[in-house]
Amino acid sequence: MRETSRSKLTVVLAIECDGASYHAAPTARDRDRLRQQQLEALGWRFCRIWSTDWFLRREEEVQRVVKAHEEAVRVADERDAAESSKSPRELAGSRIDAGSDSAPQPPASSATGTARAPRPPVPPGLAIDEYSPSQLRAIVRWIRSDGRLRTDDEILSEAIAALEFSRRGARIVGAVRAAIASTRPA
Repeated sequence: MRETSRSKLTVVLAIECDGASYHAAPTARDRDRLRQQQLEALGWRFCRIWSTDWFLRREEEVQRVVKAHEEAVRVADERDAAESSKSPRELAGSRIDAGSDSAPQPPASSATGTARAPRPPVPPGLAIDEYSPSQLRAIVRWIRSDGRLRTDDEILSEAIAALEFSRRGARIVGAVRAAIASTRPA
């Protein structure tokens, strides 16, 4: 939390603490991913502390959280400064946009506060047989590079969209699933 110029507290950072075995459970992973995405859509930053790291390297984790908090406050201050420099007309337009029926879009930052890596030079729109396995792995790594927790099906959907396939044929799904499996973090 941080105090604004109007003596109002603003929440800017969520800290989640859990164990790797808990987080590996499919239902917990989905629940945590959805909670994180919703909070990020509201403008919060996200920091996760694994119980193993807390017990083995507590001081390092405390310092990492302090840095994450400082960064979250800096980003919130910049956002507030940008908002305060807008004209009343621009502010009215952003309020109209905020009230639209579309779902909130999370910021480009990830759970660790880093943006997604640059897109690899893999051209979209080719036939699946025209992509090499290394190109498909590069797309999957790029999707994962923002640090968000995703199921394999979500990665599959994002990869299919990134490569601009209009359908989900068995060969497409098989090739992308092979790339997902070969790039799965240990």
